[in-house]
This record gives sequence, structure tokens and C-alpha cells, in this order.
Amino acid sequence: MAFLGRVISVVALMKIDLPDHVVRLCDGGFVYWGSEKFDSVDEIFGTVAGAESFEEKTGDEAPGGKLTFLPPSTSAAAALTQPSFQGARMRFWLGEYDPLTGHVVGTPELTADLAIDTVTLKVGRGERSVDIEFESAAKRLFMVMRGNALNDRFHQACYPGEKGMANATGMPRSTAWGAATPNT
Repeated sequence: MAFLGRVISVVALMKIDLPDHVVRLCDGGFVYWGSEKFDSVDEIFGTVAGAESFEEKTGDEAPGGKLTFLPPSTSAAAALTQPSFQGARMRFWLGEYDPLTGHVVGTPELTADLAIDTVTLKVGRGERSVDIEFESAAKRLFMVMRGNALNDRFHQACYPGEKGMANATGMPRSTAWGAATPNT
């Protein structure tokens, strides 16, 4: 007996929301998701040359990974290193599409919601590539806020007009709860 069911065609989608450009890439050809077209090539980012596997981390490390892009020109490669791209949102979906219409079927499953961390331009003889490292938004939980202090100036910056620490002078130095103890 022959299989008479519908063939399932799977597509991986990626969207990067930059300050002045939206990158929509898929893993081959092009597909439409609603009114948005996801293509295998972007005019600035070019194509994806490779991907480091996304890793879940433990302890004090946030999940992350790396994508390598092949930009179409030297000016496009230079444009990818803009500092304003750091923190830009990157999302990845896995979905199904109809090969007859080229449209995504249903709602793809969001597999990762990340942010751009660092961008490294690599230029060699006759080749150029850009490595974009990304991380989970959870990484912000591990950031050390070095400007935080138990003094009136910082307290006023957080709570303008609140004078609770205005006369706290000559007090022994305290360490804020949850802050790492300084090495002395």
C-alpha cells in the first residue's frame, strides 16, 4: 500500500531586528510567513556559511552560540560591525511550509529568542566572513553593576527626592546584598 498522506516540508527561519534593517533568512530558497518574505540571502548579511551549535549552559553562563555570515561585499562586511547592532534581537523558528505555495503553514515554533553579543570581521586573501556571537537575554542577569553603591548620590539617581541616605555619613562601609565581596 502506498503512502497517500501529505509530505511534511520543514523550514528553519531566522529574524534579526536591527535598528535600521530587518534580516529575514531561511535555510534555503525562500518562503512567505504572512506578508514577510524569508530568503536564503540578505543584501547586507549575505548568506549563512556555518553555525556553531546552540548550547545550553549551567552555573553562571548564559546560553549562546555563533553564526558565520558571508557578506556580499567589503562595504557590507564593514556595515555588519556597527556597535548599534549589539543587543539586537535574534529569533529562530522551526516550521512547516507548503512547497506548492511557498507559504508557511500554521504558526512556526519559536526555538530561540536571543540577542547579538559580539561581531567579528574576518578578512583573508580573497575571502571575508563575519562571526556573530549571540546570547540569551538571561545573560543580563549575570551582569555586575559596578556603579551601584550604598551612598546618597546613587540612591538619588534611582529614587529622586528620596533622602533616606542623605545623612548616612561616617558609617562603616557596607556591601549590598547579593554583591560579590571585593578581593582585598
